[in-house]
Order: sequence, then C-alpha cells, then structure tokens
Amino acid sequence: MKKVLVILLVLMANSLWLTAKEQKKDLSLTVEQQQQFAYYWYAAKQAIEQEKYADALVLLTFCEQINPNDGKTLDFLGSMYDALNNTGLAKDYYRRAYECDPRDQWFHYSEVLLKEGGNANLKEALRIMEQALQLNPTDEKLLDRLRMCYGQAEQWKKVLAIQDRIDALNGYDAYSAVNRANAWNQMGKPKKALEAIDKYLELEPTNIRFMLFRVDLMERCRFKKSELFAYYEKILALNPGNLAILNNYAYYLAEHGGDLQKAERMSQITIREEPTNPVYLDTYGWILHLKGMDDLALFYLNKAMDYARDRDMKIIISQHIAVIKRNK
Repeated sequence: MKKVLVILLVLMANSLWLTAKEQKKDLSLTVEQQQQFAYYWYAAKQAIEQEKYADALVLLTFCEQINPNDGKTLDFLGSMYDALNNTGLAKDYYRRAYECDPRDQWFHYSEVLLKEGGNANLKEALRIMEQALQLNPTDEKLLDRLRMCYGQAEQWKKVLAIQDRIDALNGYDAYSAVNRANAWNQMGKPKKALEAIDKYLELEPTNIRFMLFRVDLMERCRFKKSELFAYYEKILALNPGNLAILNNYAYYLAEHGGDLQKAERMSQITIREEPTNPVYLDTYGWILHLKGMDDLALFYLNKAMDYARDRDMKIIISQHIAVIKRNK
C-alpha cells in the first residue's frame, strides 16, 4: 500500500498546479470554492508526504464535495481506494472520473474492465479508449494500449491501422516491425510479416534478433532449405560465438536433413557454455537421437527437463522423450 501511495504522491505533485489552474476555468465554482479546492488539494499532498494517508483521503473527499465533477480528484480517490484493496469503490470512482473527463481519465477505468475479463468488458474497454482517442488523437500511450487491446480482441486489421498512426508520430522502428509481423502472422500471412521485418532490416541490416526472426518467417513462407542454410551462415558469420544462433542453426540442420556432424559440433558449444540451459540441452539431446544415440540422448533430455521452468519448453522436451521411448 505504501508503495502505491508514494506513487500517488508523485502524481499529485506533478498535477497540483494544473488541477488548481483548471478549476479557475470552471464557471460552476465561485472564487471562494476555487480557493477552497486548491487549499484542500495542497493539504492532501502534504498529508501524503507526512504518510497521513487517512487524512489525505478525507481532504480529497472535501475536494470531491466542492467539485464532484473533477476527473483528476475522482481518479486519485479511485487510486487510493485501490491501494486500500476496496476494489468496488475504486472501480466506481474510476468510472465517474472517466465520465467526467473521458479525454484524460480513460486509463484506470478501462484497466479495471480488462482485469475483470470477459468479452463484454473487453468490448466496453475498447469503446472507452476509442472515444478517448477521438478527443486526443495523438496520445501515444492511448494508441499503444488500444493496439494491444485490439490484439487481445483478435482485431488484427485494427491493430495494423493503429500501428500506422503510431508510426506517423514516431517513424518506423523495431517495435513497429515486431507488432506488424505479429499481426500479419496472426492473420495467416507470413509473407506480409516477412515484409515488415525486411523493412526494418533495411534500417539495421545486421540486427541479429531480427535476422533470426526472419529465418523463422522464411521457414513459414516455405523457402528452400538451401536458402535457409545460407541465411543461417550469413547470421553466424556476423557473430560466430552467439549461442542462440548456434543453437537455432544446429536444430534447423538436424530437423531438415542437414549436416548432423556440424549440428552436433555447434550444439556442443552451447551446452559447454551454458550446461544448465534446457533449450540447448534439448537441442543436443535431439541431435543425438537423430544420430541413433538414444541412450545418451535421453540422458541430456532428462537433464533438460530437470532444468526447464517454462511450461511450453517442458512440453517440447517431453514430446522428444516420448518419441525416443516409443521407438526403443
């Protein structure tokens, strides 16, 4: 709780003058009410600085009584009740804050809806963010959050449309390339995903991470094995000691009828450098199986399982073990 309230303190310190200034523009308040609001807001800030959180809550409630339509005050109250684990009251304040100020107070209410889950809540959260975007079309935080939520809703064309707007503000970068590639992949269009990665590689042609990503896309696009082997060689030449490259290349060679001796040598380097890495151990064990050395393969695959923590990795290892045991 203290950590959350300290964050609130920083937010209030940054917003104090702005909020007081905005109150002067509210014609529904008298000058005396504006002064009272500013006083209680400043007193609440001091109370948080002194870790008198109960007093701060009361003072913010006074602010609410003076101006029940101030979005920032309602949002701060929501955050404080959130910190007190009163989620129902927090949600109610977040909702009221959004209704009073849909342009700037969309975040917490939409996040509560997303956290609660369900299609109806996701749809409502999207509506809230879409409305906020109409009011503030260049809010980068809002654009990025909306992009992620469109992805959650599997609305991939909208993901790409939002990414276009983000790129118009920031230019095409690695983040954009990955987001676009993911969207095109989800739409079952790996060639379009490859185009997105290639566009970024024009800007940074020796980026190893993107080059490895490109190999995966080349495989999905059914490039010839010779082209894939050649591209792996190109990546390896840029960074011969990169363990991820060595592991990926070794596994690809093994899976696609390449040079098993070469694959084994590269895989040996990875497990020598990182003997407890389950990914590298799994690759080495699988290569040994393909070479007909099943007993030794099981030894390394069992070691991989012992070190694995990731659920998906455990599934892959267990599948490899099952294949070997079935064929013994």
